[in-house]
Amino acid sequence: MPVIRVHSRLLCSTAVALAAVCLFGTACTEGDTGPRQGTPEWFMGAAKDNYAMGDYTKTVEQLKEAMKAEGEMAAHAGVWRFALTGGLALGYDQLADSFVKGTEANEARIGEFQPSINEYRRRTRINAIQFAEGVGAIENLIEGQESVTLDVPLPDSDGTPSTVLSSVEVGNKVEAEIPAMEDATLSRGLFTVLSTLSGEKPFGELIEEAEGEGIQATVDQVGFGVARILLDISVMFDREGLNDFKIRAHILNMANKWVEPHLESEEFAERVKDFEFDMENERRDMDGKRRIKRED
Repeated sequence: MPVIRVHSRLLCSTAVALAAVCLFGTACTEGDTGPRQGTPEWFMGAAKDNYAMGDYTKTVEQLKEAMKAEGEMAAHAGVWRFALTGGLALGYDQLADSFVKGTEANEARIGEFQPSINEYRRRTRINAIQFAEGVGAIENLIEGQESVTLDVPLPDSDGTPSTVLSSVEVGNKVEAEIPAMEDATLSRGLFTVLSTLSGEKPFGELIEEAEGEGIQATVDQVGFGVARILLDISVMFDREGLNDFKIRAHILNMANKWVEPHLESEEFAERVKDFEFDMENERRDMDGKRRIKRED
């Protein structure tokens, strides 16, 4: 299967400047020879521009349209959208959890923090469902392959967690710092997804590979990674989070399906052990039973 390669963390380093001159093709001169507006090629260009500007919501929407192309572009758009929605789900879930902790630590912040919690939960739900629906893109990528290149551009970040989160969690007001905190947390979510899909590679290694020939992974690493992320996403729908038993059970079953081929793998022995422990606790919680504590 042909693979598209992305050669830079900043997928389009001049995107912002180009957008100012020609906003997604709508203000170009008559001599412009770019893709016709509304075509998959045009949507791919718009996705690159919005990604460079940090508008991940529009990027996800435009990648969906770019997936209607044929061949390599469709494959690239599908894998990129899959990884991005997973990263956004993880990031927004982390943001919501931190603000919840903030209200528990400082009840005076409940009225101020609750709208943010609601919005982060809403965005978590949207992206978590889109991730689960996008597994077909990964199935197509790995079919008949031994190894693959995850052609997903990284944000202009190194994946370092925002220090502001710890301040939020003790109930401090951080209004002026929220945009930077959100950017850092969402970026870290994408790094985490790509690391999980490529055998738990350190973030620094991901950066090096993304700036070169793209992030490399074996098909087994990708398959087990999909299972691990699906399991983590299913937990987002528990009673304390998004509280949707039906979706929770469906995604958990998907995780179980993806992990089955790797249960006897020596390569993933320790990770399988952690997976099975977390899976058992998830099923216990869904059955109304007490979770098992992990032994030190």
